[in-house]
Amino acid sequence: MSAEPGRRALAAALSAGPTGLDNFVVRGEALADADLARFDLVDGMASTVADDVRRAADALTSKQFLEYDPSYQTSSSQVLVEKLSDIPELDAVDAAVRRGDAPYDSGGRPVVAMVHAVGSGKARVVAYRLKGPGIATRRSRGITLIPRDGVYRPIEADVLFYEPRFDVVTCSGYAYFTTVTLIQTKLHAADKARDLARGTLKEVTAKIRIDGFTDLEQAVMDDPSMRAKMAYVARLLQSDPDYAKNLTTKKLIAFVETYPDYDIPISTVDGKKALRFDPSPQHRHQIPRLLADDYLHSYLTDRNYEAGSKQRVRN
Repeated sequence: MSAEPGRRALAAALSAGPTGLDNFVVRGEALADADLARFDLVDGMASTVADDVRRAADALTSKQFLEYDPSYQTSSSQVLVEKLSDIPELDAVDAAVRRGDAPYDSGGRPVVAMVHAVGSGKARVVAYRLKGPGIATRRSRGITLIPRDGVYRPIEADVLFYEPRFDVVTCSGYAYFTTVTLIQTKLHAADKARDLARGTLKEVTAKIRIDGFTDLEQAVMDDPSMRAKMAYVARLLQSDPDYAKNLTTKKLIAFVETYPDYDIPISTVDGKKALRFDPSPQHRHQIPRLLADDYLHSYLTDRNYEAGSKQRVRN
């Protein structure tokens, strides 16, 4: 379990009053092939950024710490903790940041992340802001101008934008974050999500005949949105164990035949009806959606809908 040790490590680092500030940019197409370069800030801004990092890390300590699980849907009062060693790409960058021997930035490849570190040693607190719309760099359709002796000159290179919001904080071998999908989408460490998706798919299809199951399983392993759907199914099973009773070949085939507009194909396996997995991009999500019951009927308009998000109304 990493939640409680992670909480203690972060709290101890902050109680030591981390000082100083080191700043870095990570340049490349992704963290895996990125280069680390350092940069300095003028004194006034350096003090502001150091305060921002300490404040952001301190805010995390007031939340409930949970060990990362891809099936969670966190609230604003919770923070997820994962060992850095389980996030290899971030771990490699973080190790380089802590060594601190990076050259000064001279531009070059696109910026993947901005990094700010306070303190020293293993207990150093490091905050990462990962690239995204309006985060590290911005390219507008207009031309950015800067005045020089009364003449406005265009800036043709990327302009870095600092914001006091961070996606990940690291300390003492742990990573702290509040967005469940961050590890898969931006940090490319999807092993836990794949394990959960594989286990959930195996569990929920135990009583379902599926033509093309091997291809379905591989698609779920490869597609982040399908893994997320399996994480949703896992939450359904945890919150409502009786839900599994609905996941049988007989019941699902009856649903598909009753509502043909959902266009879920049926075939036969060993002479018996089975759901058929269609791997085409337009239809590959059909069976995961069926397993997640992504359908609604409106009593108001008497219409049927596909719905990826809904809340059950209990009588």
